[in-house]
Amino acid sequence: MGDEELHPEGAGDMHESAEGRNGALRQDISNEIVRLYKDHFGKGPTRCRTYLQPELVIVVLGEGYTAAEQTLFEGGRWYEVRQARQIWQDTMKERFVETIERLTGRTVMAFMSANHQDPDLAVEMFVLDPERTT
Repeated sequence: MGDEELHPEGAGDMHESAEGRNGALRQDISNEIVRLYKDHFGKGPTRCRTYLQPELVIVVLGEGYTAAEQTLFEGGRWYEVRQARQIWQDTMKERFVETIERLTGRTVMAFMSANHQDPDLAVEMFVLDPERTT
């Protein structure tokens, strides 16, 4: 998955760079999480940035709502869209966790998700076990 596919012109400050400390790992995590969204949700976000801390991986995704979800938002059905998204993210837990464990070589102790409508954002957060590895 090329960088241009994830970050079209105007992607702004959520452009993931492979430069700097852990840059390649951040890029790999971003690419894999976006791929999972595309493969299992039918549409991937157009922006993604991964943040790494010693025991924390946070993936912030932008512009991922579908046209149908946007229509529901306009019709005042924001609660139903957020609920459906949360159910989907919970269902994806095993796939998300396996991906993070494979890429980091660390065990995920906890996984949490959140969504926001305006701006269009989703967050996938992984707490890593400091002692154990996969």
